Amino acid sequence: MIKNKKFSFICIAVLCITYLLSAQSVLAETEPASKTDIFSDMDIFLQTCVKNAHIPSMSVTVADKDKVLFSESYGNCESCDTPFLLGSVSKSFTAVCIMRLSEQGKIDLNANISTYLPDSTDGNKITVRQLLNHTSGLGEHQTLENYRIINKQGTHNYANVNYSLLGKIIESVSGESYNDYINKNIFKPLGLSHTAASPEESLQNGLIDGYTNYWGFRIKSKHKYPLSENAWITVPAGYISSSANDLGKYLQMYLNGGNGIISEQSINTMFYGDTVYVEDDVPYRYGYGWTIVKEPLSETVLRHSGLIETGTSCIFILPESDIAVAVTANVNDYFVANNMMDDIGWDIILMLLGESPNEIKSTEYVLSHIQIDLIMLVILTAAIASIKIKRRKKLQTALLFILFYLIFPIIILLLVPIFFATPLWVAKAFVPDVFITVVVSSSLLFVNGIIKSIKLIRESKNGLQ
Repeated sequence: MIKNKKFSFICIAVLCITYLLSAQSVLAETEPASKTDIFSDMDIFLQTCVKNAHIPSMSVTVADKDKVLFSESYGNCESCDTPFLLGSVSKSFTAVCIMRLSEQGKIDLNANISTYLPDSTDGNKITVRQLLNHTSGLGEHQTLENYRIINKQGTHNYANVNYSLLGKIIESVSGESYNDYINKNIFKPLGLSHTAASPEESLQNGLIDGYTNYWGFRIKSKHKYPLSENAWITVPAGYISSSANDLGKYLQMYLNGGNGIISEQSINTMFYGDTVYVEDDVPYRYGYGWTIVKEPLSETVLRHSGLIETGTSCIFILPESDIAVAVTANVNDYFVANNMMDDIGWDIILMLLGESPNEIKSTEYVLSHIQIDLIMLVILTAAIASIKIKRRKKLQTALLFILFYLIFPIIILLLVPIFFATPLWVAKAFVPDVFITVVVSSSLLFVNGIIKSIKLIRESKNGLQ
């Protein structure tokens, strides 16, 4: 009986040990598989997103400190080595150059910019630090030709001209062109072979074609690369080109404490050291070429997006998870696809944080454009219909005539500047279909008003005779 009990005990012990060992083996096998499943699900999700958002080409890279975790291209993009124009993601590159020169003692972040640019407007009132976090007081639509302080300093007012000025400071201090400096000190040391800061090198690297939206239709458009340093968006502010794979290497620089390009202390300063609060739909803080977002996310996210006339991009860093993400696309569809691109970037972050992404429905793109197109159609139809309106007694009154043919077209012209706080010349570049609708509609009303006025004057003279 005792022998049987001992035998039973030994059997049970063996079974337990066997079970524990097998369980550990299963866990060891399933853990990496689950990570693989995340990226497999991400790939399927992104394929659907690109299709439903009507994005011609998109490229995505996810990396940690040591390796690339995920790298895929979608649509007409040949590979993740294909360069895209980055828009304002370029600002973080410019900020890195400034921090590098600051570490070398060549730039004092607290110094007035007149120290480095003696002829700068209001240069004795603006510091380098204020340019970096957009607290200089310069205006959103100013250029190097017309910049001056128009906003309260110390508060965040996003303006490309801040980084255009930083580009000029880099050139002044280094004695080199911005292109030569960033190539020698950032691109080459990091092995960014598909990244460039000039139109010639961008094209040599195989820069992808860009697209612009016209009433819901994607039209291939020539890249509007700045040919003058007085452009609204200059290279240091928004016209560096790079591939998703190169962006992955660039972001790994931050994850690895600077890789000898800049120090970890400088990185922390860029991210956290001098941030300014920005009130938005989701409030965030702006550092040096990076924004920092916390709520409502489970983990802090560092981010910056980019937009030019023919494409969008976005970069993310999850500092707690030591993971970075780069997303690039070659279409600018301001009211619809751009928002979807923004959602796609955040969806990737949600998936990495173990949360469910927000699906882009198959009908969302078309329905959104129909709504916008209907508004533009109503405005254009009203302008065309005015040509056929016959004069009646009510319309002959000066008040109604002025209201319809003078005030109404002025209101149409002011729709974009007032409701979107954007000059028409910016609308022409970034929302050309809206610009065309507004200009054509108001022009039709003005011209029709002039023609009818001439007829009224002639009829009045004939009546007097």
